[in-house]
Amino acid sequence: MTYPNDVFFDIETLVNVSQAQRVLLLGNCLPGFLDNYIQQKALLNQSCELVHITSLEIESLWELDQRFDVAIVVDLFEHIEKNKGMQVLSRLRDVLSPQYCICLPLSSAANSDSWHLTDLFSFALSRVSSYHIEVGGKSKELGLFKYNINDYKKTPDWLNADNWANPQMWGKYWW
Repeated sequence: MTYPNDVFFDIETLVNVSQAQRVLLLGNCLPGFLDNYIQQKALLNQSCELVHITSLEIESLWELDQRFDVAIVVDLFEHIEKNKGMQVLSRLRDVLSPQYCICLPLSSAANSDSWHLTDLFSFALSRVSSYHIEVGGKSKELGLFKYNINDYKKTPDWLNADNWANPQMWGKYWW
């Protein structure tokens, strides 16, 4: 599937905001869309390491033992089973990166093999943008989603020492 240029522009913008020095790219897309970002880092005398894993090499994802500042997944979920895709998302979130973005085709059909919004929201992903493309005379929707552990859950107002049970008794008695 050919992704529109807007997808790569939006992804590069997300990477720019994160100012990542270590980037993990998953999928069959060419990493050339990050060339501008890597060149900008070089001009600032900052390093930028890019690790690229295609869909055929996806099993090597479980061998990685390093952390990345950001991970990008483009043109991967169309080539692997949905169950394996869920494992990839879990691995990214739990082990490899505090933030990542993914782009994949969405389906509105009641098919368990395709990705739906509820599947992505269950991984705490938030929608960044959506794109419509023509494939074989049919319109398909692509969704760009992101995850950032810092945006995952805001600390509620009540979670502080002032609002605990009996705050007027704080420090007076020791049990």
